[in-house]
Amino acid sequence: MTPTSRERPVVSVSIGAPPVYAAYVLDGLTTLFGRRLRFVRDLNLDASAYAVAFRVGSLEGSRFYVSLGDHATLDPVGLEWATVYGKVNALEEDERAHPTLVPVGPTFGIRVRSARVAAGAAQATVGRTWTLKRLPYDAYSTLRYRRWRLPVSRYTPGVSDPGYVFYAAWPWKKHAEVNPPRARFIEVCRAARGLEFEGGFAPRRRSDIDEVLSLSAPRRYSMAEYLRKTKRSAVAFNNPAVHDCHGWKLGEFLALGKAIISLPLTRALPAPLRNGEHIHYVDGTRESIAEALEVIRADADYRTYLETNARRWYLEYLEPGALVKRLLAADRASNEVEA
Repeated sequence: MTPTSRERPVVSVSIGAPPVYAAYVLDGLTTLFGRRLRFVRDLNLDASAYAVAFRVGSLEGSRFYVSLGDHATLDPVGLEWATVYGKVNALEEDERAHPTLVPVGPTFGIRVRSARVAAGAAQATVGRTWTLKRLPYDAYSTLRYRRWRLPVSRYTPGVSDPGYVFYAAWPWKKHAEVNPPRARFIEVCRAARGLEFEGGFAPRRRSDIDEVLSLSAPRRYSMAEYLRKTKRSAVAFNNPAVHDCHGWKLGEFLALGKAIISLPLTRALPAPLRNGEHIHYVDGTRESIAEALEVIRADADYRTYLETNARRWYLEYLEPGALVKRLLAADRASNEVEA
């Protein structure tokens, strides 16, 4: 029997990340607990941690800490406090070493569906003790993110076109190692026969990364355009992003049910993304990318197989409600073992 809203425990939530990072977890909590969410500041969460902490019921009850940052390092305070420590960019060795650690998988920036939750999150985030240097940026991010991002309901599969590829990416100046694999993919697509390619690196206002200037897109795309064109694209391309993290693109592509060409991943996952089943791995050379592109474009059955399995993996492990359910299940399993 499903508990009524009156029977469900209050879920206290504390935010130590800009809402564009926290929104994914908040959406899952909203799905499961609705109006039972309460934003608080007493969960001992460092405002610079890029994390969401929540507890279900009393302070002595289940305590959850979800680390959303790009780095693989663990927060010792959160690790000690939580009965379940979820982490987007977990290392496999840390997962083995810490029984409370649960790999979350690649989340991405979305708009929280509930305006009430978004307002509570914004107030809680801006009200925290951000450093003076970051406060203007984070306050601005808090105010604009609902217009900038789209709700997760918009991330659904479309019909892919084997004669068309769209790819748009931000060129990193500080983390320049992220750019070369993306550049090779763009070059391969531009050179492929019978293929219409659209996109490239997003133009920077200063045009200060010489190696990507010739591979720049003619303009920046809105999120609505980005989703529409990515849905049509025959393939999507992924590589580890800043600090070798799961980039937002990987989560987006799984949600959109894309045939994903990817370099090997370097962070733990809640379940394997198997080569030839959920994803198509390459070594990052032009030859490997070109071969993968042609195989997926030419073989409609294989492309559909990858698309279907990517979306299925997302729904089982990564969809916001499913993600929070995994954390709750991990806590129940831990309590059963202790009992």
